[in-house]
Amino acid sequence: MRIRLMYPILAVVPPLSSLWFSVLAALSLALGLGLTARNLSRTSRLAAPGAVAVDAGEAQVQAQPEDSPFAPLFIGAFVVALSWVWSHNPIKLHSYGLLLIVGFVAAAWNASLEAKRRGYDPNIVLDLALPLLLVCIVACRILYIVLNRSQFSSPAQWIRIWDGGLSFHGALVGAVAVVSFYGWKHKLGFWKLADIIAPSVFLGYAFGRVGCLLNGCCYGEPCDLPWAVRFPVEGGPPGAFTPPSHPAQLYSTILALCLFAWMQKAKTQPKWNRFPGELTLLFFALYACERFVIEIFRRGATARPILGSSWITEAQFASLVGLFFIGAFWMLRSRLSQARVPSPQQPQQ
Repeated sequence: MRIRLMYPILAVVPPLSSLWFSVLAALSLALGLGLTARNLSRTSRLAAPGAVAVDAGEAQVQAQPEDSPFAPLFIGAFVVALSWVWSHNPIKLHSYGLLLIVGFVAAAWNASLEAKRRGYDPNIVLDLALPLLLVCIVACRILYIVLNRSQFSSPAQWIRIWDGGLSFHGALVGAVAVVSFYGWKHKLGFWKLADIIAPSVFLGYAFGRVGCLLNGCCYGEPCDLPWAVRFPVEGGPPGAFTPPSHPAQLYSTILALCLFAWMQKAKTQPKWNRFPGELTLLFFALYACERFVIEIFRRGATARPILGSSWITEAQFASLVGLFFIGAFWMLRSRLSQARVPSPQQPQQ
């Protein structure tokens, strides 16, 4: 008898009582109004002719006039809205969503340390983190819906990301767009900022695959190994489980952690940092290889063959195409970087 694995919901928090909702809403609004009134007072005082900041807080307001004085009030109103939703519905702690957030926080923390090591402000990464998370989730979901339209009977199911259903290739596209914008904004360029982030992606990816394991998605094909696991059948009737199958999510987690450890070492080695972007290209190449290997175990279960083929999946084909273009671009960038290096002058005879 093999293990049956299905822990999509780790805990359920009961709805907030009317009393606690009233207390939380009152405190949130009072705090928001108080901080907003203080900000408005400081702003009006600094706007007066000949006004000079008298403390550190006012100096910060004067140095950052673009910040909205109404931000605390908006945050307070947002907390009230969330509290109202909580008072009418229980909060379900989904394993997939929780591990996704934990992985992203861990990756952002490690990337901020890398930014500091390279002599940049770590706040650049922290400023980038939330937009990057949101854009990547949306891009992942859009690509998954496009590739698996038959799984969705209504548009209302498109937003149920806590049930799983994200394509990591979509995250790569979204990440390139966001990192490009922030690289331009902070005058770092895409490649330098991407090199700061790239080694940490495998760390977040590993946590995400643990979420897949607990959620019961992205499993492998049937096998007869001692560690085989039975998962809920994707798209099957409730209570239907697979035969003992490869825990491909666990394989992916272990491989991702190994690649993360290797890239932690590679980021300090000159041979992988000859030009801006080389570490990023290394990440893309390693991810393509990792996905190709994992698809071997998922083929026939949760990995769809391409054009009816029985020997290669869609993700494997994308990995091969990606490796070809990554290799070609890598060679081009390497030659251009070598061409920019001035050759040593010949000694005069």
